[in-house]
Amino acid sequence: MKKIFLLAAIASTMVTFSCKDDASANNNAITELVSAIEQKRMKFGDKLSVDFSALEGVDNVRLTVDGKEVPNGATISKDIVGLGNHSIFIEFLKGSEVLNSREFTFMVLGDEPASTWTYEVVNTYPHDNKYFTQGFYYKDGYIYEGTGLRNETYLAKYKLGEAKAENEYKIVEDVFGEGITELNGVIYQLTWQDRVGFKYDQNFKQLEQFNLPGTVMEGWGITTVGDQLAISEGTQRIQFFDKDLNYVRTIQAVDSENIYLKLNELEYHDGLIYANVYESGIILVIAPETGQVKAKIDLSELKTKQTNPQADVLNGIAFKGDTMLVTGKKWDYIYEVKIKKPL
Repeated sequence: MKKIFLLAAIASTMVTFSCKDDASANNNAITELVSAIEQKRMKFGDKLSVDFSALEGVDNVRLTVDGKEVPNGATISKDIVGLGNHSIFIEFLKGSEVLNSREFTFMVLGDEPASTWTYEVVNTYPHDNKYFTQGFYYKDGYIYEGTGLRNETYLAKYKLGEAKAENEYKIVEDVFGEGITELNGVIYQLTWQDRVGFKYDQNFKQLEQFNLPGTVMEGWGITTVGDQLAISEGTQRIQFFDKDLNYVRTIQAVDSENIYLKLNELEYHDGLIYANVYESGIILVIAPETGQVKAKIDLSELKTKQTNPQADVLNGIAFKGDTMLVTGKKWDYIYEVKIKKPL
């Protein structure tokens, strides 16, 4: 089982007081300004504004969001801050002198609630239930699967419909394997807390070991979006990197009401990212440009159909044309499902 890191910036907002003028009458007024920003559920198009007109001696403010300075009154957009939780540092100035400051977090929610999509099982295939499934994709009639657990981390390739692998490589390193994907013919495999990943050729020959990017807390899921790699870490964040793991950008999974944590296995299909929410049996459908959660699919009932007493949570997403293939850790079956969207 994975440990879930609970971030203060995610689970709750935090106010840090850094006050040069503790005795000033401005302190109460500034605290009220901060509280109003914290409590507002902002959306794209809203203004990120700090009204300092009533503050004694203050003639300007300086706003820094996620380490980037933004103008007071800036319109919130994906180019400014994007959806999700963000840190903000506000300095209250008299000329160039900082009289007071506050650091806290605020939230930007999406424009729409997540729709509910349903499904129909159209085929059932065998799955080798020794595999603690972590990564999963389909290509040319074959399933490629990466597994976890120390001393049981594999790469496997098998024809859909046959449980026995045609090619199986057991990782010799003492690591806990995680998600896999393929980019430009190279197979990438993450590890959980070991801070490394591996690249392989199509015959599972290990080409390179690489360090997990420092911005990623832990390795969970990975998929290919165009010419980039998208990586989840068990939070609400999905980070994008180039083929050499150079950082590009980050999105956060939110709709108009919620921020979604525990993003795990990822798959990109038809312009959308499908993300398994760990332990829930729910797959989110996410816009890769913004992080807006477009829909939720609840497949939790599929776990109850397994006969293996060690069967764990759903954790495998692939696409075979327009149908989705799903499985889970030590499951007996792979399910081919037709997704049903509301009219």
